[in-house]
Amino acid sequence: MTLPPPFSLSISAQHAEDCRVTLPVPAPVSGKVEPMAQVPSALVTSGLLGAGVAISPTGHTVLAPFSGTVVSVSSTKEQIRLKSRQGLELLIQIGLNSHKMMSEGFKSPIKAGDKITQGQLLMEFDLRKLRLGCTSPLCLVLVPVLPRLKHIQGHYHSLMAGEEPCMTLFLS
Repeated sequence: MTLPPPFSLSISAQHAEDCRVTLPVPAPVSGKVEPMAQVPSALVTSGLLGAGVAISPTGHTVLAPFSGTVVSVSSTKEQIRLKSRQGLELLIQIGLNSHKMMSEGFKSPIKAGDKITQGQLLMEFDLRKLRLGCTSPLCLVLVPVLPRLKHIQGHYHSLMAGEEPCMTLFLS
């Protein structure tokens, strides 16, 4: 059974103009932004985890894309959930099936409940180990279900963490 994504991610430019808020999301990881269709995981491409972009990493750090709070850090350190001061939640997943690495190659100075500032170091990872130890080194930047989200525009090019947006959210 194929489940539809929780919301449509393709609207015309005319409908994008109808959105009241556009919110650029700074890239938490350096690399090349890829469309979600490139992710080799049906769970991710179905939209069950949320919508967003994938980044093929070229660096080894994860920076806070905004100021807010750490909601959770997985016990195996490869996944971080953040909440901005304005209420936007973001899920950052480093690698696919990287939980099988059991924290090997991941270092994170943060924990759930910590306050963070934009640009703050959230995690360091060993890119070589990531490429060898998981299904794919792609880093996911996802917005879990957000009722006001109407469209996501990925910025599909190479970028530096914290310097350019990896996607822009269009909210009603």
